[in-house]
Amino acid sequence: MEDGQPKISGFLKLGKHWPLLIVGMLVVHASIILGTIAIVSARHDLYVETDYYAKSIDWDTQREMLDAAENLGWAIQVAAGESDSDDSQVMRVSISDANGESIDGALVEIECFHPANATERINAVLIADGDGAYQKSLALNKPGYWQANLSIRYQGVHAMVRKEVEIQ
Repeated sequence: MEDGQPKISGFLKLGKHWPLLIVGMLVVHASIILGTIAIVSARHDLYVETDYYAKSIDWDTQREMLDAAENLGWAIQVAAGESDSDDSQVMRVSISDANGESIDGALVEIECFHPANATERINAVLIADGDGAYQKSLALNKPGYWQANLSIRYQGVHAMVRKEVEIQ
């Protein structure tokens, strides 16, 4: 200690410049926040569920439809196979009841989307192919796992099924 003054070290050595350090940190923090907002708002592949409010109000009915196929003992298989063209895949769905009998004459609708691009959804009605099989060629041109949401109507029963399908 010289002249009766304590030795100043570290942060206190900045003297009258320490407010500039605080302002600098606030500017860096604000820049990070604004940059994050700019990046997120520029993305157009973020998906918001269509009609989400009505779906939330009708959640009990949807839950019953999701459980309907399982409660009836239906076995539902979904698979993708190659099509004649390079940019499409044949989606095949086979449905059988609890006794193993094929379910023919059902209305089977499908909604497919790749989780990496959920805004691009493909909707179709599958065509009956006999023996409980239904199929349709769809433009599933991105490899990976696709979400397939099925809506099946058969003899007054409306069932919904969610399956994951691998596309190669």
